[in-house]
Amino acid sequence: METGSTITTIRRVLRGELGWAWPIFLLGCVLRQRALVAPTRWATSGAPAAEARYARRLALASAVYLGLCTRVGQPRAYQAMQRLLTPIGGALPHTVLAQMGSTSLRPMERLMAFQRRMEQSEGGRFNTRVYGTCDTTTCAYRITRCVVVDVFTALGTPELTRLICEVDRVFFAEAFPEFAFSRGDSWENTMAYGKPACAFMLVLRTPGDSSATPG
Repeated sequence: METGSTITTIRRVLRGELGWAWPIFLLGCVLRQRALVAPTRWATSGAPAAEARYARRLALASAVYLGLCTRVGQPRAYQAMQRLLTPIGGALPHTVLAQMGSTSLRPMERLMAFQRRMEQSEGGRFNTRVYGTCDTTTCAYRITRCVVVDVFTALGTPELTRLICEVDRVFFAEAFPEFAFSRGDSWENTMAYGKPACAFMLVLRTPGDSSATPG
């Protein structure tokens, strides 16, 4: 998502929750953003610069969420963050996919080309990804280190990670409809729900298969 689109989304959601006071609220969140990061390892001199910048940006989401919890209560704040993070969180994979342009690759070749790009993208390059089954019909892998989990947990807002997990579900359905995406036997097979890794499974649908994604 371009910067202009991101700002538009933030303005729309915050104005809906806070009315005319949203710009003042957002300014306070920007100031709080620094305070949230200050006691974490991303504020130390030894922190990788690129990862630290990414952590600081994620911290703004935590600051907004904590501020909204105070103003409108946790349940409503969480719903507002869902409206914020779904489009903003989905922006990166959609951008990576768009950069690939039109292609004559077969479905699995296209999926793997996308995965390779995501592994080098902002955010994705800080994660640890372990592939399992990977053939002409199935791509299964686990993320055993997720920077989003690390950052949101350190900032005291681990529940926001679950919203990012939902972004995967929406994105793969839109971008790769020829695959059924699941996390195995449960959508909660992610670190956001206390599991040791985040499970990803994409299975090529058979011709005529319009069934819902399993999981």
